[in-house]
Amino acid sequence: MKTEESIIINNINTPKKAALAIKRIRKIKNLTQADLAKIANMRQPTISDVEKGAGTLQSFFKIIQALNIEVVVSMNKPKVVIKNTKKQNKVESVLNMLMDDQA
Repeated sequence: MKTEESIIINNINTPKKAALAIKRIRKIKNLTQADLAKIANMRQPTISDVEKGAGTLQSFFKIIQALNIEVVVSMNKPKVVIKNTKKQNKVESVLNMLMDDQA
């Protein structure tokens, strides 16, 4: 039984980087845009748009599903800093607590 190897692409923080990741994965799976369009029940120009970073979020997720990709979102806990306020410590601790709950 063949198992697919994991491909980890870090620091996807722009549509262009997400598009490049989709394109790389499609090519690793030896699929043309036309092949992927058929699998995803989409038009080839839509695949092209997504691979340029110009597609819709709906199209992006449809392609993710068609490529059988698992997307993992991780977040380093950002620290909120508010300056020039008398209630700085209280506000910072409340905001950071709220952000910790979302992580």
